[in-house]
Amino acid sequence: MTRLIVDTDTAGDDVFSLLIALRHPRARLEAITVSCGNVRFEQEVENALYTVEMAGRSGEVPVYPGCRKPLVGEWVGAEYVHGNDGMGDCNFPQAKQRPEAEHAVDELVRRINESPGELTILCQAPLTNLATAVSRDPSIAGKVRALYLMGGGFGNITPAAEYNFFVDPEAAKIVVNAGFPLTLFTWSLTRTHGVFNDDQLARIDALGIWWRDLQRIGEHAEHPWIAGLMVEALVDSARKALSEPAVSGRRSGVKSVHLPA
Repeated sequence: MTRLIVDTDTAGDDVFSLLIALRHPRARLEAITVSCGNVRFEQEVENALYTVEMAGRSGEVPVYPGCRKPLVGEWVGAEYVHGNDGMGDCNFPQAKQRPEAEHAVDELVRRINESPGELTILCQAPLTNLATAVSRDPSIAGKVRALYLMGGGFGNITPAAEYNFFVDPEAAKIVVNAGFPLTLFTWSLTRTHGVFNDDQLARIDALGIWWRDLQRIGEHAEHPWIAGLMVEALVDSARKALSEPAVSGRRSGVKSVHLPA
């Protein structure tokens, strides 16, 4: 059983991976932390809460609001991709569950220290929350079981910059160099493996109208499935598909993911 925390800037692509994490039989999602990113911060929190409710887990998985703006630069949104609500302008109703009072950074530090070597962290947002947490307590880098990041690679907001790293490059630099056991899922991977083939789409379609609605939301993102691919990789024994570490040593410990064509 993978004990999991997901750090998210909840829009339609992140919702897909959250649903897998919430429902996967070999994953135990223990907390969701929300970072500045895709859309207005309060809306990101609401999207996370609504996703928990739609997964049938309302009241079971806490949602912690975190950093509302990057460490240094100005926040840059992606409403032009995800819609003003981050969900393709579907304007879903407010969930019954409400966010926790504790700050996401405090919870990351507390939970990692309370369970050394046990927690897997999935970051699919700008890395402001985790950078702040590891700056406060550098020891947590050596206490997580694994860290998976969605970021970097070819550009999707400028020719050279991927969105998550672009929004908070200072945070990305802190996290990548902090000594976490890190696996990086890049935008380059998204461009080559973040889509389903016809057979896979037929299997999804056979699941019913709810999944078709999810696909409709996902159409507002360029390749929404990469976030789901990350969760499957970390909970479904897909590590055999990962490359050897691109850089050896605990200091960087970065693995770049290369999946078979």
